[in-house]
Amino acid sequence: FATATAVDACGSAFTLTSNDVTTAGACAGQYSVTRTWTATDACGNTSTASQTINVQDVDAPVIAALPATTTINCPATPVFATATAVDACGSAFTLTSADVTTAGDCAGEYSVTRTWTATDACGNSSTSSQTINVQDVDAPVIAALPATTTINCPATPVFATATAVDACGSAFTLTSNDVTTNGACAGQYSVTRT
Repeated sequence: FATATAVDACGSAFTLTSNDVTTAGACAGQYSVTRTWTATDACGNTSTASQTINVQDVDAPVIAALPATTTINCPATPVFATATAVDACGSAFTLTSADVTTAGDCAGEYSVTRTWTATDACGNSSTSSQTINVQDVDAPVIAALPATTTINCPATPVFATATAVDACGSAFTLTSNDVTTNGACAGQYSVTRT
C-alpha cells in the first residue's frame, strides 16, 4: 500500500492511522484488502481515505516432474508414478488422471499414456503426462513334443500335432516342415518334423 499523508488547514496537530479489512474471494488465492487511513486532528475532526488491492490467482498448480517415457516387455503391465503437485497461492486443488491406450502392431504391443490434471479452486489447471510402451519380444512357446521314436517298416511315421501359446496374447501361425534322411537301405530312413 501507499503511505498516506495529510495536511490540516488550521495547523492543528493530527494523527494518521490505518486499518486493513480483508475480504475472501472464491478460493484461497483470491481476496481483496482495503486499507483505510484516518486523519484525526487535535479538535476531534476526522477524514478518511481508502485504497483497495485485489489479489487474483491466475497460476495453476505445478505438477512435479513425472518419469520419462519407458519401455517394458509384455506380459508385464504398466505401473505409473503417482503425481504430486503444489499450489503457490495455497488454493485447494484436485489431482485426477486419465489413461489413453494406443494399439501397436500386435496384441502384445501397445502404449499407455497417463495424463494427470491438477485443478485449483480458482479454476486454474495444468497437465503432465507419462507414457509407457509395452513391447512383445517373446516368441510363442510350443508345447513339448514326443521324444525320438523308432518304428518298423512298412509302417509310416505319424507325428503328434504341435500346440503353442503366446504369453502376450498375440495371434500366431503354427507351421511344420519335414526333412527325410535316407538310411542304409530303401526301407530305412528318418523323418524330422520341425
